Amino acid sequence: MQVNDMLRILSVDPGQLPAAPGPTPTAAEAFARIGRNPQPCVACGRPATATSVADVPGVGPCWIDKCTPHMIAVTKEATTGVPQSETLATLRAAVREAGVDAALLTAPLAEAECTRG
Repeated sequence: MQVNDMLRILSVDPGQLPAAPGPTPTAAEAFARIGRNPQPCVACGRPATATSVADVPGVGPCWIDKCTPHMIAVTKEATTGVPQSETLATLRAAVREAGVDAALLTAPLAEAECTRG
């Protein structure tokens, strides 16, 4: 999905996004954003469960932290909604390196589950 389309779907002002260290962050940098003290979702403020870096036109590389429902909302229509295996492998390695027990949700959470944090 193009970054402008993603930001439009999320209703996000590109100027409000936090700057990223570069176009390809390390797994540790990404995990630091969604690990023990997750950043807020850029769209709704709930704790983020996914993050990515996008080269935002006129702004540069920015973090786009998303809760599960907003991550699913901007998943490419041509996919099944399940993240690519390379992304999963990177996240799994970062989680193991941090010594954190984690589970991957492959279905959207109900609204009540999202409000619990």
